[in-house]
Amino acid sequence: MLFPIPEGLTPSDKNKINSFLPIRNKGNEFKWDTITGLVLGHVLKKVVKNYSLDQFREACQARFIAKLDEPGFWPVLDRMYFATEAVFHISPLFLLFKSQQKGSGKSELGAENLRMAELFAGLLGNTFLFDDIPDNLNFIEQEMLNVLRSELKAGSVLQSQEQPYLPYLAAHFQDDITFLACHPQYMLQELTNMLQLYAFSYCAQLALHVTDWKAGIPASKPLYFILDNEKASKERVAVQYYGHKLFSESSKRLFPMLSALEVLQIQSPKRPLWQVYRDALAYHDQPRLLAELNRYLHDFAESRTLQPYWCEAQNTEQAFDLLRELAIRQFESEKDTRSEINNKYVKELEKQVGANFIQSRGRAGRVLVLNQDQLLLLTNLAIGQRDKLRLHELIKGFEQRGFYLDSQSQQVLVSFYERMGNVERMSDSGDAVYVRKTL
Repeated sequence: MLFPIPEGLTPSDKNKINSFLPIRNKGNEFKWDTITGLVLGHVLKKVVKNYSLDQFREACQARFIAKLDEPGFWPVLDRMYFATEAVFHISPLFLLFKSQQKGSGKSELGAENLRMAELFAGLLGNTFLFDDIPDNLNFIEQEMLNVLRSELKAGSVLQSQEQPYLPYLAAHFQDDITFLACHPQYMLQELTNMLQLYAFSYCAQLALHVTDWKAGIPASKPLYFILDNEKASKERVAVQYYGHKLFSESSKRLFPMLSALEVLQIQSPKRPLWQVYRDALAYHDQPRLLAELNRYLHDFAESRTLQPYWCEAQNTEQAFDLLRELAIRQFESEKDTRSEINNKYVKELEKQVGANFIQSRGRAGRVLVLNQDQLLLLTNLAIGQRDKLRLHELIKGFEQRGFYLDSQSQQVLVSFYERMGNVERMSDSGDAVYVRKTL
């Protein structure tokens, strides 16, 4: 078995992260149409390269003039599909234009967009999902799609170098992408919204797990939301203490712990901290590993002037506990620039990823919120290929994706479904309430 951490570790002067988190302390102005195209291209393993929309338009013009009895009909199609950009609403495949790589460089795609898209590539892993998206188009749109398909190249701009940090979330993400692909028009409408849902859920769940490596392979942790038409109340314990407050406090540990994890990587793909810990406990020469960890932790404490908090660990488990304490303590001094940098990470996470999920509600403070569009999307994703689900199974589907509702919110949710007309009541029992998809 390989030595589970790099040998001869030396503390760096700077904390940095290059994996598992798409946020940096600045430069996070994501373009979600670009990200959507990148993710879709990664799923399909197809790209549009060195082929502009103008070239595509010219190819369509040539094809239709050759096929139509009325060549003068082309200007009508041109106005219908290209002048209005309606061409992007024909099939999800046209989203690949939004993320095409020009030449051999990626710089025009934006580093922040690549980071976010690579998060989803990590969730997708190497699992083969599908190689095309079914279509049911009219003659004109089918011809346009055929022109595009003839120009698609094999490959993907994205290359994930990470093991999934949250395997349970990766499994549901793969299921949900596959479900959307079976409904192309719904995919066109909701793929970007789904990616934004998962971006927030991933970052929030990662924050909840990042110091909990001893628990082993992660499972979904409670994080409570309310519906946007609900009144927030300070008396709702789950919402107050296991909602935004928990998310905000947990987020402060992301940069400290992930920057500490960065130096422990020995190979590609990069491993989550819980996997590094498991590998360390399973290593056959524990005295050698412990000596290396103690040496590094001593040097780290000295370089950060944290000597009062360093003591020699007696075993590997204690060494990892000490790593957590030192990694977090280095950011606690408000006079230190490290604290300012960590605060920027937290603010950027809330601003760029959490903006659609966080609201201020007067005396109740800030809360996590789901609006009606997000609820309907979550409902359809949780039901998936089935026609309907029992209410409690549906709530479990929400929770598996990182979205928890207390009993009061669940009652409001049922009322919302009843207004939508997608509820079947077999009896007054909650177990006999079925919810149907809205597709």
